[in-house]
Amino acid sequence: APCKKTRGKKGRITRPQNAFILYRKDLQDKIKDENPDADFKEISRIAGNRWKHEVDHVKNNYTLLATLGGLVHQDLFPNYKYQPRQRDE
Repeated sequence: APCKKTRGKKGRITRPQNAFILYRKDLQDKIKDENPDADFKEISRIAGNRWKHEVDHVKNNYTLLATLGGLVHQDLFPNYKYQPRQRDE
């Protein structure tokens, strides 16, 4: 599933989403309902623990979605190259 927002800050092309990010996004509302006071960091921690213990066929489905999303991203942005940026200190 391609990212709804393909351009981020300053018009930069965002990276395609990986399997865990897609999984976390699907679980976010459910986790928030179960833990109303949870912030972004806590939701990610809970999702990470669930991902770690998730059955293989569920992980494989998200991996397939991420792969398909990556292919769509590649079609949309054929010249895209991930360029990690150094954080300002």
